[in-house]
This record gives sequence, C-alpha cells and structure tokens, in this order.
Amino acid sequence: MAKRRANNEGSLFYSDTEKCWIAEIVLPDGRERRKRSKKQQVVKEWLLTQRDAVRDGLVVEDDKLTLGQFLDRYMSDTASHNLRPKTLEAYEALIRLHIKPELGEIRLTQLRPDHLQALYSQKRNAGLSNRTVQFIHSIIHKVLGQAMKWGLVMRNVADLVEKPIVKRKAPEIWSTEQINIFLKAVKDHRFYPIYVLAVAGGFREGEVLGIHFEDIDWQNGIINVRHAVQYLIGKGVVLTEPKTEKAKRPVPLPEFALRVLKDHCDSQNRNQGFIFITSNLTPYSPRNLIRHFKQVIEETGLPEIRFHDLRHYHASFLLSQGINPKIVQERLGHSSIVLTMDTYSHTTPSLQKEAAIKANEMFKSVGI
Repeated sequence: MAKRRANNEGSLFYSDTEKCWIAEIVLPDGRERRKRSKKQQVVKEWLLTQRDAVRDGLVVEDDKLTLGQFLDRYMSDTASHNLRPKTLEAYEALIRLHIKPELGEIRLTQLRPDHLQALYSQKRNAGLSNRTVQFIHSIIHKVLGQAMKWGLVMRNVADLVEKPIVKRKAPEIWSTEQINIFLKAVKDHRFYPIYVLAVAGGFREGEVLGIHFEDIDWQNGIINVRHAVQYLIGKGVVLTEPKTEKAKRPVPLPEFALRVLKDHCDSQNRNQGFIFITSNLTPYSPRNLIRHFKQVIEETGLPEIRFHDLRHYHASFLLSQGINPKIVQERLGHSSIVLTMDTYSHTTPSLQKEAAIKANEMFKSVGI
C-alpha cells in the first residue's frame, strides 16, 4: 500500500482485498472521500480533480444529493420567489413530466453531459418540439448554475452538450385587409375594444386584459402598462406584473383606438379597477378570449394565427412604414432592440429596398 500523503493531497493505492484501485482524500472539514475503480487512470484523474477543487475552494458539500432533490430545493428556495407565476407553472410541469422521471435519481455530482444529451434525444424522438426541449435544457442549465453557486457541483455540465436549436420563424401575420375583415366581424362583440387595442397598441394578451382605469392618461392619449393577468391551473385568473421591467411602458394610442376605448369606458359606469370585466366583476380570462378569437377565425375563414400575432402585425406594420426600430422596441416593451430586429427581420427586405431607392436619389442629386 502506498504511503499516505497530507490530508489535502490524498492518496492512491491498490487494494488486494477489493481487487481495485482506490483514491482517497480528506477534505478541509475532516470528511473523507473515496473513489474506486479497476482502472488506475480513472481514480488518478478523480484524485487530481479533488485536489484542484480543494485548492480552489470548490469542494462539493453534499455529493449524495440527487438531481431530483436539488430540483425540489431550487423550486422552493429560488424559483418560487423569482419567476412569474406562468413561468413557474411551466417549470413545474416540465420538471415533473420530463426531467425528474429520467434524471431525478442521478446524484447531482454524477450527472454527466451524455445524460443530458440522451434526455434531449429521447424527448425529440418522443415527439416534443425543439422549442420545448430547448426550454427543458434552459431549466437544467439554470438549475445547475445555481448548484455551482452554492458549491454543490464544480461545473455546469449543461455547458458541455449540444443544446436543441430552434429556427426562428417569421411571425405569421394578416394583411391590413384581413385585419379589417376580422375587426368588422367582431364589431358588436364585448371583446371588440380588446382586439382594437391589440392591433393598434401592440399589447400582449395579459397586458390588455390587465388595464385599469387609472392606467389611462386621457389627456395625452396614453395607456401606461402597469399590470397583467394570467390564467393559472388550479388558481384561475390572477393579477401579475408585466413580463419585464421594460414591459412597464407608456403606449400612445391612435385616435381611432382612443375613441373605441373611451366609448367602452363610458359604458362601464366606473372609474377604477379593471376596464375589462365579466358580469361577476372579475377580469376576463385569457382562455375565454383565445377561445373566441379562434371561433371568429373559423367563422370568417381567415388564415389561422395566434392572438399574439396581432401584436406582430402591429410591429411589422410600423417597421414597414419606416418607424425607427428603437421606437418600435420601446412601444412593444422588448428588453433590447436586438430582440426586436431579430423577431421582425422579415420586414428588412422591403426596408433595404427603400434604402436603396433613397440612396439612388441621393447620388442623382450630386450628378453621379
């Protein structure tokens, strides 16, 4: 048996009794850690890794903790306080249905990149979209990042996998003629002002349903986005804050939309609380709005799109009219102008053509 070294250096020896190589190291807090393998190189590399971890102060505190146990801890200690309700609901569903059943019993310290790669491949083969699998990867990456900060793992193995690639598609939007057909079809419905605001203001579904009387600046024709509503399973409709800090924004409205909004508010005989409410004085459920939206599409024979695509129409129309992308970004409440330009890159060709025409006019003026 080889001579033992100092605690933080560890030792490596062959055990005739166990017929394998053993590496062991005593951590600064007095705990002993061992690694066994029939291959000397395996335990040697493990020992070198442990020495480096001790030297760099990266010793893992609990190497018996499973990924499933840490996911529970992360969700209760971190996610529940930092994520928006709808996002938290999505995290819980994906962890319960797809992550825990496959990887939950693996020790956090023994989770390998190939475990994750196999999970992603399995889920894609089972029919999950690349977008959903990418969301699963994002959750795992964030969770393991927190585990690193807390000293529970020495690296984030999610950094070492080929994450699912989601090709960005140009938003499916209606033409202005189709928008008008839709608005005429819903002219006499109680949701009409909601659709007008979505088209004319580019609001998200939860934002428009969350508008309060006090959010409206009639003098300047502005809606200040301060609230949003979401539908949560088991809880129903809940009031939340807008998606991000950037989403809290003033949105000036065109005169037509202001007139529709004022007619609606005048009919409410109220001056506080939600402007869109049911007969029970509760805010409309996003699910009921979406259900009606799809019903009208079917009745009119218009191409199928999502409610959110009304927001895309708004942005695309503004960009096609030459409105500065920075203004469009602020109007939509995007976190950055990069997001705006990436999302609406489909409008670029027409803008590029217009730029070429204007450049041509400039050169003509100087006689070139």
